[in-house]
Amino acid sequence: KWGDLFCLRSSDGVVVWKKQLHDEAGVRIPTWGLNGSATVLGDTIFLNVGTAGMALRKDDGRILWRSEAGAPGYSTPLPVNLSGASAILLASGKYYLAVDPGTGKRLWSHRWITRYGVNAADPIVMGTRVFISSGYNKGCSLLETRGNEVKTVWKTKNLRNQFSGSVLIDGYLYGIDGDSNEKASVKCLDWKTGEVKWSFEKCGFGSLLAARKQLLVLDHSGTIWVAPASPKGFEPASSGKILDGKCWTVPVLAHGKLYARNASGTLVCVGW
Repeated sequence: KWGDLFCLRSSDGVVVWKKQLHDEAGVRIPTWGLNGSATVLGDTIFLNVGTAGMALRKDDGRILWRSEAGAPGYSTPLPVNLSGASAILLASGKYYLAVDPGTGKRLWSHRWITRYGVNAADPIVMGTRVFISSGYNKGCSLLETRGNEVKTVWKTKNLRNQFSGSVLIDGYLYGIDGDSNEKASVKCLDWKTGEVKWSFEKCGFGSLLAARKQLLVLDHSGTIWVAPASPKGFEPASSGKILDGKCWTVPVLAHGKLYARNASGTLVCVGW
């Protein structure tokens, strides 16, 4: 959160190397701290710090390139292929943008001003199109990217992802619409048009992931909801309380087990 970066040996947790990005590299810490995860691609670590990211060598933490000091967003750097070229997508406090993984050069940027600079949800890419979304009543947009040009295909307030990113399944977007301090719902949108197919309000605010075309929603109070991903509606096959307290973190599914935690740090593992 405050710029402490560690490389740990996975077998026993021994610190291999560490860096303090604020002190050593002049990284600006945004209002809610650095929240995007580190992305490891080959021998390089990508971080959402500065106005357009930073890259470090995995072996020793040496900085390979950095962007100018400024307000980053809160998304995780996303490796993608756009128009046959490799790119890293991330959000700053004012833009969603793509950079060259090797040099950090900006390939394109799309101005996206959200209250408090909270551009946190990871984008979704299909072909040359990129979906972005933010909360605080900002909304979402589908962008068409061609080289260094970006055009808006559609823009709407139908889906406002404050933290948890949406998922794309068979041409439909599924995600949490609304902020933690207001009435929120799970929604389904048509990828091509942004049209709302349905809205399910019983879950309220929370986070969402998908597995085998099943939607798994962890609501803000710790109940997990499981339903088929369908544009016809959200019809839970099961639901159950797995945590207490405030639950904002997106769960992780691995090897048939679901791992979830609450804001106080309690971790639970559930068979699935």
